Amino acid sequence: HTLIITDDVEIHEMEKPLPQHQLRRSILLLKQLLYRACCTDAVITEAVCTGWESNHFGLALISAASKTMRDLYDRSSRRPLCVPKLWLVEDLLEKDIRQCKSHHEFVSLLSAPVLRVCPFLVSFKRRLKLFERIVTTDRIEIQGSNEQHNLEPGVIVRIMRGRVLEDGLMTLNNLGRNMRQRIVVQYLNQAGATETGVDVGGLFKEFWTDLSNLAFDPNYALFRATEGSGNCLYPNPSSRAAHGSDHIVLFEFLGRILGKALYEGITIQPQFAHFFLSFLRGDYNFLHMLPDLSTMDPQL
Repeated sequence: HTLIITDDVEIHEMEKPLPQHQLRRSILLLKQLLYRACCTDAVITEAVCTGWESNHFGLALISAASKTMRDLYDRSSRRPLCVPKLWLVEDLLEKDIRQCKSHHEFVSLLSAPVLRVCPFLVSFKRRLKLFERIVTTDRIEIQGSNEQHNLEPGVIVRIMRGRVLEDGLMTLNNLGRNMRQRIVVQYLNQAGATETGVDVGGLFKEFWTDLSNLAFDPNYALFRATEGSGNCLYPNPSSRAAHGSDHIVLFEFLGRILGKALYEGITIQPQFAHFFLSFLRGDYNFLHMLPDLSTMDPQL
C-alpha cells in the first residue's frame, strides 16, 4: 500500500519507500515467483481447471505479486527503475509462437497464464510478434492474399481530394465488422472523375497519411501536444468548442481508422502521450494522475 501512494519524486530522488537497488532486488524476486507460478509449476492453470479451494494463500500471493509488479512496471515505463532486461525471462513464449500455424492457435496463446497475469515477463518484441501473427492470419482468412491467388474484391471507397476526412467519415464509419475487409480506395479529382491507379494497398496508405496529417494536427483542435520534449498527442479537452457535438463522432472514426491501420500493418506516425495510452488500456491507476500531469506540462 505504501508503494501505491508513493510518487515518482519520492522513489527516484528520496528513495522511499525503498532504495532503488532494493527495488531492483524486489523486481527480481517477484519475477522469479511469477515465472514459477505461471510457467514452471502452472499453479494458476491448475487452479482454474480443478477449482482448487485449498490454496487461497498461494493464489492471493500471486495476485499481490502481480499487482505490485504491474505498478512497478508502469512506473518504470514512465521513468526507468532498472534496465529493461531485468523484467524479462529469456526466450519466454518463443517456442510456443514458432509452433503455431493457424489463427486459432495464435489466439489461444493469449489465454496463457503468463500473458494474463504478468505479460511484462515477455519481451515487447515477442508480444508484438504475436500480435502481428494474430492480425496477419485473421486478415488473410478474411481478405485472402495475392500469394494464394484468392484476394477478395473488397469494399470500394471513393474519396475526393480535399475532403479526405469528410468522405472517409461518411463511407467508412458505418462499416462495422466489415472494416476488416480489404478497403479499395479510389481518389476523385475536383471534377469528380476517378483518378487512374490500382489500389493494392498503396492508395489506402496514402489515404491514411492524408487523413492523419489533418486529424492529428494540433491546429485541427482534436488533439493537443504535450509541452516540452516528446511532443506527444492527447485528446483536446476543448475539441467540442471547435467541432461542436460532432467531436465525439470524429474521435470514434479516428479510433476505427487507427485500428484499421494496425490491422493492415501500416506504421502509425502520431505518438500518443503515456497517460492517454494508459487510459486506453482500461486499467488506469488514478493514483498516478499527479505524476502523469508532469508529462503533459512540466510546470504542473
